[in-house]
This record gives sequence, structure tokens and C-alpha cells, in this order.
Amino acid sequence: MRKGLLLLTLISFNLQAAVKVTPADELSRHRNQVMEMGARLSSLEKEIGAKNNLYLSSIEQIKQFEADIKLYKDHLKEIQKQVKLSQEENTKILKSYLLESESESTELWQRKVHLELLKQAQVKLKDRETQLANFESKVNEFDQKLSSLKQDEEELAKVIDELETRKRIAMEKYLEQVEKKKKVEKIVSTQKVKTRLAEVKKTFGQGPVVQKRPDRVFPNPLDDFMTYTASPKGVTFKYSSIQPVKAVGPGKVVFAGDLSNYGQVVLIDHGNDLRTVLLGKMNVRVKKNDVVKNGDILAYTQNNSKEAQNLYFEVRKKNTAQNTILWLETNGVSKI
Repeated sequence: MRKGLLLLTLISFNLQAAVKVTPADELSRHRNQVMEMGARLSSLEKEIGAKNNLYLSSIEQIKQFEADIKLYKDHLKEIQKQVKLSQEENTKILKSYLLESESESTELWQRKVHLELLKQAQVKLKDRETQLANFESKVNEFDQKLSSLKQDEEELAKVIDELETRKRIAMEKYLEQVEKKKKVEKIVSTQKVKTRLAEVKKTFGQGPVVQKRPDRVFPNPLDDFMTYTASPKGVTFKYSSIQPVKAVGPGKVVFAGDLSNYGQVVLIDHGNDLRTVLLGKMNVRVKKNDVVKNGDILAYTQNNSKEAQNLYFEVRKKNTAQNTILWLETNGVSKI
């Protein structure tokens, strides 16, 4: 019975330890949320820009259409005048023909001439009336199209207003999350200082700490680079050519997109709490939730100037940055 209680106590303790969230984990979560919110904001800004361009184009189209319709309506008035004149002319010829038909002194050839004139006037009137009907139909069609364009413009304006509201709300949440991240960063920074002090004390008290190479290693994400810089966390590759950026192992894309003040970012989850981060000027070719294999092309480097560009590569385990240079395979390290 005592053994059973002891076992339950140990299991409960282990579960509590497993679910305990450290400040570093909290900071990583906040950073990921800030990255995702920044990506959403960037996406919203691009969408709003596209809608604004479409709205301005719609306004220009409506102005041009209104000008064209005015010309058509002016021409329609001219046709209406011509039809009215033809009707009056037809009426006069008809009256003359009727008077001559009733007069006994009118010669037969005179009646035939007036009859022919009457027929010609009727044909002319019918042609003008047909032309008028066709033109009126065309003007009505243009009026309907103009009405449809104005309706589309109003709907587009509503969409832009909704997007602006969404952007404002997203920006407020983004800034709120940034503030939370800063607070956690301060806590983590303080803890790092304390940890570093503890390590220094341990070093002087127990001798040097030896760093061991991890069990798993990765190839370089770039094949052609000029040089590199290794920091305690990541490795920065310096390159000049446009080339593919490759996945260093199989995994799933957690994030792929633009982050303001950072550039393009691709975050791959390789499983077992292991992730790799790529950051720099890239033309990203993958999207979130894509499954990739080792060597798959994630993006292409970009270089719009003669100066060399940087691509940052980092290995993270349990959302903690590792000494990435030790995670690169021996061939890759020797090549560097």
C-alpha cells in the first residue's frame, strides 16, 4: 500500500514537472505569437494595398464611363431631333398628298410624284426611328453598367473599411503581445545573467565545462557561400549569388513569410522538439503546414546589389537556441 502511494506521489510530481512552463518557454511562445501576428499584419497591409489600387482603378473607370455616356446621350439628343424633323416632314408630305388627291385639277403624274415622296419620307422616318431605338437601348445598357460599377465601388469601399478595422484591431493585439514579450525577455535576460554567473563560479570551482557535439547533425542550407560567422546561437552565411535555400532535414513548415524588420523567415519543425530557423532576403517557395524532405528547396536567395548578403541559420531545441555550429555535419563544418 505504501509502495502504491509512493508511486502515485512520484507520478504526480513528474507530471507537475512536465507541465511546468519556464520563462524561456514563455518567451519562445510570445516570440512565435509576435512573428505570426506580424505576418498577419503584413498580409493585411498587402491586401489593403491591393484593394486600394483596385478602388482607385474603379474610380477612374467610372469617370471615363461617365464621360463616354455623356457623349452618347448628346448624340442621342441629335438623333431625337432628326427623328422629330423627319416626322414633321412626313406629316407635311402626307397633307400635301391628301390635298392633291381630293383636288380634281391635280394631274395623275403629280399624284404619283407626291406618293413617291411620301414613301421615301416614310422609309427615311422608319430608318431614323430604328436608329433611335437602337441607340436608346445602348445608352440604357451603359446606364445599367455604370450603376453596377458604382455599386461595386461602394462594396469595395466597405471591404476596405472592414480590412482597415481588422488591421487596427490586429495592430493593437500585436503591440500588446510585443509588450508582453518585452516583459518576458527582461525576466529571461535576468535569469541568463544569473545562470552565467553560476556557470562562471562553477568554472572556477570545478574546472572547464566541455561542450559535446550533439547526436544529430545537419548539412548546410546553402551550397555556395563566401564565408560565415558563428555566434553562440546561430551561423550567418555570407553569399553573393542567387541560389536555392534547402531544407536541412525532413519536417513540417511552421512559419513561412515576411516579418517586419527581420525579412523573410522559414521555420521548420523536425520533430522531437527540434526546429531550424532560416532568416534573410529570400524568395520563399513554401507555405505553412507544407511537409518537406531533406534537400527540398524552401526558397531562393535574393541579391539586388553588388554587396554580399547574409542568411542566418539557427537550430532550436525545446524552443531554446543551440550552439548551431556544432549541429552542422563534419563535411559542412570543414567546408566552412
